[in-house]
Amino acid sequence: MVESQKTERSVTELYLEVLARADGQDSLYHMTGNAYAFIPGTRPQKLFSINGFNIRRRVETAEKDGFFVATRELVFYTDATTGEVLDNWDNPITGQTNEVFHIDNDPVNFRMRSKGEGQWVAVMNDGSRELGPPSAPKEMGDYYVWASDVFPFYPLPGWEKNYTSCEIFDFYVPKSARFSAESPPIMNTWVRVGPWLPWMGMDGHEGNIIYHAHSFRHDSFEALPDNIKTLVRQKYPKYQTAPDTVDPTRPNATSWTVYRAEMEKRGTGER
Repeated sequence: MVESQKTERSVTELYLEVLARADGQDSLYHMTGNAYAFIPGTRPQKLFSINGFNIRRRVETAEKDGFFVATRELVFYTDATTGEVLDNWDNPITGQTNEVFHIDNDPVNFRMRSKGEGQWVAVMNDGSRELGPPSAPKEMGDYYVWASDVFPFYPLPGWEKNYTSCEIFDFYVPKSARFSAESPPIMNTWVRVGPWLPWMGMDGHEGNIIYHAHSFRHDSFEALPDNIKTLVRQKYPKYQTAPDTVDPTRPNATSWTVYRAEMEKRGTGER
């Protein structure tokens, strides 16, 4: 009797699984955490919690040189005590009540290009510029840990300022996943230090928001909590699946661009 051949993936192949499933099926990172006000010289305070997800899949590039990680993300701001999804929020800093605009970003895509012999690099979505290869993971006990420290900096159309923030990601993958053909279990931590959100009414106020969240990767929308699934089906039905096509000329959405588009649609003159 011949023993079946043992499956073994390279560390790079495992990293590509962190980005999206190799079989082209949807995967989903379910995220929960909190957001805090950080104002120099004052005691930090919790503003609200967050509960949501990023849903994604691989989409082959037209050039056949790699794939897009095609994603959309929907994250709800929730009451820090009850967990209830917020429609309005009482700002403890200004004393005003503000309409809440949840993270409702579609698309949020990025691109990987094969350089042959198991080598990959991240690429601008339009393919114009290579950004560099993935970093090697740290080995921590039974896990590989990929760390990514990102510092976005770009002009905000409609605002006379630049967007600047810090985003810190850590992805934890069991080393044993190298010896399995199954899609691996993946845990993730995320920290962002960034500006006040445009709907918070905080123009002119010094300080930042600090987000701290954890997520776990699931294989489908059905793994989410029932209350989140119900809300998505009622109000955000497209988020039940990942995008299946990518327009490389279309810019990624952000909380700022989505908010500005909504204000223009309403014709309020607000930013």
